[in-house]
Amino acid sequence: MVIYKSSCHPVDIPKLDIFSFLFTPNDQNSSISHDRPLLIDAETGKTFSYAQVRSLSRKLATGWKENVGLTKGQVVAVFAPNQVDHAILYFSLLAAGCTISPGNPNYTEDEFHHQVHTSGATAIVTIPSLLPVLTKVADKNGIPKDRMFVFGEKQVEHALSFAQVTSKNEIAFPDRRIDPENDLAFIMFSSGTTGVAKGVMLSHSNFVSQVLSVMTFEKEDGAIRDNDIMLSFLPYYHIFGLTTLILRATYAMIPVVVMSKFDLKRYCELIQKYKVTIATLVPPIAVLLAKSPIVPNYDLTSLRMITSGAAPLGKEHIEQLYQRIKAPVRQGYGLSESCSGFIYQSIQAGDVGATGRLVSHALVKLVDPDGNELGDDQPGELLLKGPYQMKGYINNQKANEETFTADGWMRTGDVAKYDSKTGEFYIVDRIKELIKYKGLQVAPAELESLLVGHDQVADCCVVGVYDAAQATELPRAYIVLQASAHPSDALAQELMDYITNKVVNHKKLRGGIRFVDAIPKSAAGKILRREIKDWIKKEEQENMTQVRAKL
Repeated sequence: MVIYKSSCHPVDIPKLDIFSFLFTPNDQNSSISHDRPLLIDAETGKTFSYAQVRSLSRKLATGWKENVGLTKGQVVAVFAPNQVDHAILYFSLLAAGCTISPGNPNYTEDEFHHQVHTSGATAIVTIPSLLPVLTKVADKNGIPKDRMFVFGEKQVEHALSFAQVTSKNEIAFPDRRIDPENDLAFIMFSSGTTGVAKGVMLSHSNFVSQVLSVMTFEKEDGAIRDNDIMLSFLPYYHIFGLTTLILRATYAMIPVVVMSKFDLKRYCELIQKYKVTIATLVPPIAVLLAKSPIVPNYDLTSLRMITSGAAPLGKEHIEQLYQRIKAPVRQGYGLSESCSGFIYQSIQAGDVGATGRLVSHALVKLVDPDGNELGDDQPGELLLKGPYQMKGYINNQKANEETFTADGWMRTGDVAKYDSKTGEFYIVDRIKELIKYKGLQVAPAELESLLVGHDQVADCCVVGVYDAAQATELPRAYIVLQASAHPSDALAQELMDYITNKVVNHKKLRGGIRFVDAIPKSAAGKILRREIKDWIKKEEQENMTQVRAKL
């Protein structure tokens, strides 16, 4: 049996709820002024210090209990783009003993309903523009209008602002009524790239252990410093944004400049203005930074580290980005189901393109499709055991049975390899996204990485297209060109030849190339391959109609 263990020092995980853990005196917050800005609004410049965040959260927590009547364990759904006081809202609900279910503000009414209904939410917090649709959703789910609230200072229609809920009294902490290992802190909904989104149940202890394990790794690696500052555009309803830019940033007392939405020009302006030191990205933004003509117009020399997650970032992308911004690029790997990252790359040393090493307390193994355990240099599905492993999917026994093995290992659905030479893990692809060409596996991520290395390519996605004549899938690339390039048959052939010269025979783009205006992606930067599969179905239907018309 080959079980891979972390080489990091083990961490003592305190039995505390998240709020108490973040705001109880510790080595980190005892050495930095509590009056230093912790949250900075990118648009207005308004700031909240660590001391203000702690006090406002405690007063709002009292308000939730005494003025609204929220009780321990009740679920509050939150749908909003990033707000400067987002963290205060989350901390207050946690301090009140509630469970938070954050969601994408760009959902349709049916998607809002699915999350509210599945999570069992009894209250909703949102922004004014979403009140009409969410009021309908609330009615469907029996949530009264006085349990709907909005960000901001003023009441909007029937919804009070949560500032109006605030009490004059600060709630006491630590809260000994909360069982950190079993009480849920968040119900995160997966992006749903391969089906209906599932509610991931995560406890207080899951988050506390994740924060401490990653912080230990980063301290040993020299990845964080007391004078760091971060810029936040990653959505706070996603596990990456939540853990990195709210929870870990608060624990480390790192100031965060909060953007409500991403804009490349504004992003560069803010890095230059605030001398941001750590950039936290997803691959599409990394590609923009590496290739956009806008970027050289700004001074980004304050950046000393770039972290990329949510999807693999190819070696070519990393090298291109480093040529433009002379800061080490490190990758990380995790899932909503693992409470975010448990594999991180060192900024001190490591192979370009690797995913990295295990953080404290992580146990993983690799298995083949039949469940047989694999060893070094053999790609297989990555299975996890660790204190940040989810409690399970809410109200979804079938998914739980498919995800957990009988002896408690959690299947990630991702294919990984441990390289015996580098001592690092590499994420190869997702099992459900692997293309099977005549029985041989083709990893879309590998071909996508190669394609984006071409000067004419801005973005791309590779999917399998079934060819009934050959009874197999054929790799096809959907490509977004650089603004200076123009679609043509000649360019398509050039790109196919480019790939042919770089891969083994079975990985060629036999399904051809399609030029498109954009690749559909989730807010976290993951390619929505199911939408591209819909394009393929539509194209096949149109071709069939044309054939029939000629008969």
